[in-house]
Amino acid sequence: MRTFIIMLIIANLAYLGWHQANPPKSWEFIDRSPLQQASQTLQLLSEIPEAEPTVQQTQADQPLSCISLGVFDTTDEGDFLVSAMLERGIKAQVELLPALGNTRFRIYMPPFKSNTAARQTLEALQDAGFDSFIITSGDFSGGISLGLFSEKDRALALQESLAGTGFPTFINEINTFDTEIWVTIQGLSQDLLEDSKLLNLLSDGLDLQVQEKPC
Repeated sequence: MRTFIIMLIIANLAYLGWHQANPPKSWEFIDRSPLQQASQTLQLLSEIPEAEPTVQQTQADQPLSCISLGVFDTTDEGDFLVSAMLERGIKAQVELLPALGNTRFRIYMPPFKSNTAARQTLEALQDAGFDSFIITSGDFSGGISLGLFSEKDRALALQESLAGTGFPTFINEINTFDTEIWVTIQGLSQDLLEDSKLLNLLSDGLDLQVQEKPC
């Protein structure tokens, strides 16, 4: 079913690309003046009427936009859509875009002046019933870690409990980043996008997010 919907997307985009490359032609009426008239040997440039813009010029002046579709489950799905677009003369590419993953909260004590001080504090924490260990690498090497939490409220609760027993601590927010698979389609005019049902098909039929952006 998902492949069938992707084929519908391809058909719609191919039509939009053809429509954009072949704009409808308007009839031109030529008003011919009589053959016999007084000759005019001199005409000022300011007296010459400006030519009306042609359909092609008007089409070319329209701002083009790119649309990004995502998130695809696999790169194969994105590659399939891109290949079909390129075969029909529409520029498209697969992009791996960064996405915010999980946020965690670490409770820690900053590095101590000596290893002896760190071990004495660690023993006191463990005697008080707090799980903890000495950090041996990274920016906080020589400090003490007292837990990593996915919920900030739990981290704050433990920090308050530690402060109540005489152990001041800090909370470090750690953000992890993932990548998402998107397909960016280039060079579609904004007017064509707004006049078509393509965006609804993309967002509803395939359950994709649609982002419009300037090219």
